[in-house]
Amino acid sequence: MHTLRIYLPALLWLILITVLSVMPGKSMPSFNLVSADKFGHAFVYGVMALLLLRVVARLRSMHQWFTVLILLGVAGYGVLMEFVQYFFCPGRFYEYDDMLANAMGVLLGWGLWRLFFRRQLLA
Repeated sequence: MHTLRIYLPALLWLILITVLSVMPGKSMPSFNLVSADKFGHAFVYGVMALLLLRVVARLRSMHQWFTVLILLGVAGYGVLMEFVQYFFCPGRFYEYDDMLANAMGVLLGWGLWRLFFRRQLLA
């Protein structure tokens, strides 16, 4: 049960990302990396990366290759959700700029992890 509490914030955040991603939308696709929507994408995927890095650190199994897998996995989930939106969500579109914003958020989350949190949790 103790281990479940470590995973719970990341799991709840993943559910939130999924629910927000599959909600019907009415916007038309356009390439624009500087908008509130893209900052929202970057934020939620950055937080997801931070939460998963926190889990690994708390389990004391933080290895550099595992960090790379987490970052690729979170960015890959962002790409997957774009496909899900395109094929299964009315009014939603497959947008390259959303995928880029998701990936930038993952990188930002990793950068914040390196700057502020990594040493505290690994100590």
